[in-house]
Parts: sequence; structure tokens; C-alpha cells
Amino acid sequence: MNKREWLEIRLTLPASLQEEAGIFLTAWSGRGVVLEEEDNTSSPPVAAIRAYVPAADLTLAHRRELMQYLDNLVALGYRLGELQQRVILEEDWEKAWQVHFKASRLTNRFVVKPPWEDYTPVGDEVVVTIHPGMAFGTGRHPSTWLCLQALEETAQEWLPEANPLVLDVGTGTGILGLAAARLGATVLAIDVDPEALAAVRQNISLNQLHDRVRADDIPLAAIRQQFDLIFANLTAPDLKAMAESLAARLLPGGHLIVSGFLSSDLPALQQHFQRQGLTARKTHQKDDWIALLLRR
Repeated sequence: MNKREWLEIRLTLPASLQEEAGIFLTAWSGRGVVLEEEDNTSSPPVAAIRAYVPAADLTLAHRRELMQYLDNLVALGYRLGELQQRVILEEDWEKAWQVHFKASRLTNRFVVKPPWEDYTPVGDEVVVTIHPGMAFGTGRHPSTWLCLQALEETAQEWLPEANPLVLDVGTGTGILGLAAARLGATVLAIDVDPEALAAVRQNISLNQLHDRVRADDIPLAAIRQQFDLIFANLTAPDLKAMAESLAARLLPGGHLIVSGFLSSDLPALQQHFQRQGLTARKTHQKDDWIALLLRR
């Protein structure tokens, strides 16, 4: 089978703009983005961001949308580096990740590692193996990191024999659902993106969690089961649109962890979920990103 060609877009910009640009590029590409580490030797600090789209899918209108966005940033006074573009094959992209993706302890307990690295857990560390694939999701994005933090706290209330039921909405590479399964949960991971489903199924296999995690493209509205814990690491508009459906699939006493939005979106989203009968228990914040823990 021939490997698909992907267009890699890499943009250097002020570090303070990386998060906002990441939101735009996520929507523009329809996938996750790679946020590179800041270069603090520059003044002001700069950072880079990479996005990927199938080369065959990039239309003239799509390209114009990107250039208009960049022109608007320049008009606002931001200094941008040269827009770098290159066409790569999936296999080349996967090799590049072996340089950038290393084992990393993200919270007190959770360690995320690639399949090409060995890692021996220390103490009560929980290790999740992730092959990033084109769906992305290695735990390094602030919203994923925040969800793992919230999971770690929530799981402290689980009884050893409880076998909680967990739903991971928009699972991506499945990192959140796999982390919950490592703590003893039975997980349904759903996503409408075929590439994401392929990635999460590969990661289920890598973690040998076939008995605890099932990946499906079933729509949220078609699910009739209720769950002890639901993850929804999505955008603010998606969370608002899905709020009623998410709340309806939560068992009494169950928890909902939502993220993927900025602090400016928090008041409106919190009120929206409260109108669905949920109570906000705690917020976690990293930079300007938020994870909100709610309970029925």
C-alpha cells in the first residue's frame, strides 16, 4: 500500500502567541498540532508550531485561509518567522517522531512513552505507551496534561473492586482512555475520524488492553449506556453543543472532565454545564488552558 503524502506547515512566532495559533491551526488542519518547546534565548521568547494536512486535500481556498490568518497577525504587529512547508510521507513523519518524542512523566503518576523506548516504572508510576500516528495526542499538549491531572485526582475515589465505566469522547490517540484503563477502568473510546480510530486501536494493542478498552466510531447521541467518568477534550464550541448529551450519559455521582478551551471560555462553559444539572468541583490550569471537573 502506498503511503500518503502530507504537507507539513511549520511556523515560528512569539511564544505568547503559540496557544492561540495552535487553536486556529487545529481547526484549519482538522487534526492536532505539534507545539515545539520555547526558545528562551530570544527576546522576546519565540516558539514554533507544526500542522499537517493530506497534500491531496489542500485546496486553494484552504491555503488562502491560512495566509489570511497570518496576514492578520502581521497587521496586528506580531513578528512571524518564514512559513516553512514540505511534503513528507507518513513513514518519514513517523521516523521524525523518534527524535522528538521521548518518555515523559506528565503528572505525579502518569508516564507517557513511545513504543521505541523502554521505561521501567518507579514506585506507583503508571506507564502508557503511545504511538502518535497522524492523529497526534502524546500528552504534551496542556489540555491533555490537565485531563490526566484531573483523572489522577478522581481515580483516588475509585474502590479497587469498582471497575468504573469510562467514556472517552473524541479519543484521538486514546491516551486518556488508556490511562483510565491502566487504573482499572473499562473504557469506550469514540471518535468519528478514521485515522484516530486506527491510532487508538494500535495503541490499545501496544498497551495490551484489549480486555479493557474498545474503540468505536459510534456517535455520542447513539450511546444509551451511562458512565462513571467521561472525558471530553474538545473545543469550546463542541463542548457547548455536546453538553446536554454528555450530561445525559453520566451516572449519578459520576464525573465529567472537559478541556480543550482557554480560561476566557470558562465562565460561559461552566454555566452551560450547570444548567445540565452538573456541579463544578475543580478547575486545573496550565498557561491559559483549562480543564474543568464536574459532577452529577
